Amino acid sequence: MSENHLAIANIPIQPWGKLYSEADALNIGTIFQDLNKPFFAADAVLESKSPLVSGNEEKSQAQLEREQLMTKINELGFFLDDLTLYLDTHEKDTQAMQLYHEKSQEFAGLRKQFAQDYYPLSRLCIPDGMHENEANFCWLEGPMPWEGACV
Repeated sequence: MSENHLAIANIPIQPWGKLYSEADALNIGTIFQDLNKPFFAADAVLESKSPLVSGNEEKSQAQLEREQLMTKINELGFFLDDLTLYLDTHEKDTQAMQLYHEKSQEFAGLRKQFAQDYYPLSRLCIPDGMHENEANFCWLEGPMPWEGACV
């Protein structure tokens, strides 16, 4: 085999830039404004909202509050996932790391609040004070994953 190279990849390193809010990031698909390169229908994406809070049917105030909290958890979870991908290649970016720690604490607080007020979303959300010998971990208090949104 010859010493010639068939191809050389040149991939620019993503710079830290302006960030979208959590709600906008989830709807757009990235937290980084520089990475938003829409091909078509960009205005329609920005105008859409989470399906949890966009229903027209009448809902109780408790249901609306539950859905708003769940929407915030989804938005913050996406924000953290995208920030994690950035940190995979920029592990020394102190600004990004600080933001990650702040958002992680906020995310944990929201999951804890949801678990205390309604039901745990995962095993990581089981409220403090739940003992190992208790058979019921509150799973039956919430919907099954295939049942959809908050009920």
